[in-house]
Amino acid sequence: MRFLRAVMSAVVATLPVLVVLLIPPLVRGDAGTAAFSGVGGTLLNAAFIAAIILIPRVNGWLDPEVPAWTATTAMAAAARVWRARIWRALLAVLALLAIFAAGQTAAYLLGQNAPALIDGELIYSRFLAQELLVYVFGYVLSLTTYVLLIRVLSRGTPPTTAPNRR
Repeated sequence: MRFLRAVMSAVVATLPVLVVLLIPPLVRGDAGTAAFSGVGGTLLNAAFIAAIILIPRVNGWLDPEVPAWTATTAMAAAARVWRARIWRALLAVLALLAIFAAGQTAAYLLGQNAPALIDGELIYSRFLAQELLVYVFGYVLSLTTYVLLIRVLSRGTPPTTAPNRR
């Protein structure tokens, strides 16, 4: 059940990515105006980085575990992991990148076997299949893995207390 809630969290956090992925001129450099292709890549990268940063809060909202992992404490718990267990947090990011690359590779292979552009005309159903493959396996599954790993790592990290100030 926790995995399904983590998937839901990743879907909610990456909805802006999905919107950009569904607009062909933004993600394809060969589908018309070249001015949009640079903007689309920038929007995708910005939305994905924002999703990586915000996924603990979204997951804390959808799958709370009081008091350690709620919508208000999840960001602090993730920050503690990054401060106290930097190497393990970097391994979580490496897992995110490996799954993301696998999703990109799967979409590339699908695009080689069923190209979205035939005789200069875009076939949206093939384009949609490629982009949904990238979205589900590249973005959603990688963020699901990342948030579950960070959540597990945060359990063993003691909360920091503020120093006494007089």
